[in-house]
Amino acid sequence: MNFRYILKVGLGLLLAAGMLLTFQSCENNDMDGAPSITNVRLLDPTKADSSLTAAEPGSLVVIQGQNLGSVLKVYFNDFEATFNSALGSNSNIVIAIPADAPTKAVDAGVSSKIRVQTKGGEATYDFVLSAPKPIISGLYSEFVKPNGTVVINGDYFYNIKSVKVGTTTLQVLTSSVKQITARMPATAIIDVLTVEGEFGTVKTSYKLNDPVTGNMINFDVPATTWGSDVCYGAAPIIAATDAGAISGKYSRIKETNLPKTGYSDNWIFATCYFEFKLPAGSALSNHFKFEHNIAEPWKAGKYDITITADGKEYAYSYQPWNTTEFSATGYQTNGWKTAVIDLGEFKNSTGGSIGDISKITDLKVLFNTPDVTIASFNGSVDNFRIVRK
Repeated sequence: MNFRYILKVGLGLLLAAGMLLTFQSCENNDMDGAPSITNVRLLDPTKADSSLTAAEPGSLVVIQGQNLGSVLKVYFNDFEATFNSALGSNSNIVIAIPADAPTKAVDAGVSSKIRVQTKGGEATYDFVLSAPKPIISGLYSEFVKPNGTVVINGDYFYNIKSVKVGTTTLQVLTSSVKQITARMPATAIIDVLTVEGEFGTVKTSYKLNDPVTGNMINFDVPATTWGSDVCYGAAPIIAATDAGAISGKYSRIKETNLPKTGYSDNWIFATCYFEFKLPAGSALSNHFKFEHNIAEPWKAGKYDITITADGKEYAYSYQPWNTTEFSATGYQTNGWKTAVIDLGEFKNSTGGSIGDISKITDLKVLFNTPDVTIASFNGSVDNFRIVRK
């Protein structure tokens, strides 16, 4: 006897939106009959009528057909997928394509098929797994010297065809799914970086080696109305000709037996009231960035960074060593590295964020050791700026 019933499936762990789907199933004597696959569609109920012949690994799909209720195993390109039988029926299997399943363009010899094994037999369906468009999550350093190595972090870097800065093609040194290294040319270039892969092209939203956009302090362009690099503070400023420079002059603290103190004139540099001429925009739409080179393990102390906007001070303490990853060994960089901080993390005394970055009039950077004496510290900083995400 046939009857209809509704199965409401809570997909809170599968979908951020917590969508609820209703599936229709039939219970009859053919439950263990030979299975068949007639269609594959997206899980999204707004696209329930869609029919797929390809999808990316990680996608949530519904395999539709007959006699699927006794499913034992499901394979994508011969890669076994896990599934919850409670989310299916005799005519539907709700399943996530494994993120590690091989794709045709990346792995040779894949079957480009879905295979479903049930108590009644096996069914196959032609289905191509395609890789998603490449993603750049960030560069190890956004400033790279001529002939230096640019390190590009991200994902889906499959079959890389080219890496360019502007129109200049770089020599690719190494390439994996999540990281590319490439050689910069012998002449300096300031431009956007582009990665072209098997499944698309991606560009940075910013230019490499850009000393102008969003600049606040870079020790080369005056940050005062009278032409000084900074308004006050005696933190050492190192010449652009120094071998450690990344893009002109920079500031470095290289000392031993740093005393326990909250302030030292030798560890601070700042602007006074200055028109940075930043474009109007919310802090939430911008990043605060700077390059840093920590040459030996850093285990204590912090950079207290204070921005004044519309007459109020907004502060952030930079102490990357203070994490589970680095608390034991200390934090150290491999040469210059770009620090990226969400500008919304800068807070005033009441917990508020900067409203309009065009109102910013001051930047103060202080290396601070309020808690302990530090036996040794060797840290350099440069290129403090605010740029759009």
